[in-house]
Amino acid sequence: MTSVLKDRFVSLEDYFALDSETARERWEWRNGDVFCMSGAQPEHNIICLNVAAELRAGLRGSNCRTFPSDQRVKVQAGSPYLYPDVSVACDPRYISINGLRTLLNPVLIVEILSPSTAQDDKGTKFMQYQTIESLTDYLLVDSSEVAVRHYRKEGEIWTPQQANDAVELPGLDIALPLAEIYLDTGLLPG
Repeated sequence: MTSVLKDRFVSLEDYFALDSETARERWEWRNGDVFCMSGAQPEHNIICLNVAAELRAGLRGSNCRTFPSDQRVKVQAGSPYLYPDVSVACDPRYISINGLRTLLNPVLIVEILSPSTAQDDKGTKFMQYQTIESLTDYLLVDSSEVAVRHYRKEGEIWTPQQANDAVELPGLDIALPLAEIYLDTGLLPG
């Protein structure tokens, strides 16, 4: 993934004008670089919808809310503004900037890996997400094969686990079966 506005520092003020309530696209701001967050392969979109649907159904009746990829999230370190593929917040808190409310306290962030985003999702973005105090779970879901990596925060340590049959999310008291995550993608056998 490369910056859309190369060789130009974009101020937060200019970014907020670009990524406003009336914008057609969603833009991430990362310390002066701006990235357009649109367009994905069908498998990516199906997985994203499946994960969001399972989370929403599993959290129904609780104080937790599931958000799709159009929900901007404020990251603490370096002040990036990012758009995860799926996020969950319990008792969500927001800050409003140019009419667009930005989520401050996600407990779960899910990124669906694509060839163009995988390195960034596993590296820089994960490091930035770790600065969100409320965040306890980070899922990396591969869109080209059945593989889900779950990072769980225990104290100050992020512990990785490879999901086998389901992703256990004890903080939310739910599990996400891999069969449901990959439903209709053609990636599951049989």
